[in-house]
Amino acid sequence: MPDRVKQAIFDMLASRYDSPGALPPLIVADVFAGGGSMGLEALSRGAAFCSFFERDRQALAALRGNIESLGARQESRVVAGEAWGASMAAPKGRPFALIFLDPPYRDCEDTTERGEVKRFLHKLDGDSAVERLVVLHHPAGTRFDLAEDDSWQVVEERRIGSNAVTFFAS
Repeated sequence: MPDRVKQAIFDMLASRYDSPGALPPLIVADVFAGGGSMGLEALSRGAAFCSFFERDRQALAALRGNIESLGARQESRVVAGEAWGASMAAPKGRPFALIFLDPPYRDCEDTTERGEVKRFLHKLDGDSAVERLVVLHHPAGTRFDLAEDDSWQVVEERRIGSNAVTFFAS
């Protein structure tokens, strides 16, 4: 994820949580984590715990190294495997309140109910009594419209060059 997109996301989160430069002690998921920059940034800003979901072996090695070098092992969990099919059960009995979702762009092309993103959101339905926020990074030309009766709502969208970010809340 480009640095300017990451900065924009954390600026929007600071505004949403009314905590400039910080986050509340949330339980976070970094899905399609790569080297873990989003989840590690969230931890550095006050998140209580982050589960990182990644399947690529090289990315997993980098992710584990980044967690170790930043001394974040106690606040982290790495889930190796396919992220779309992974169980989204949060550790310690607390639900994920903030989920960073940065899938391959091709997985964002189908914006219908059959598409990966909407199926992922529906997989999370009924999972929590607390408000959850999913932050999706996707191509700027992609738009996600949800049905009025959907448990998820688009609460913010921003285009940043050829990238876009959509915040879904439930």
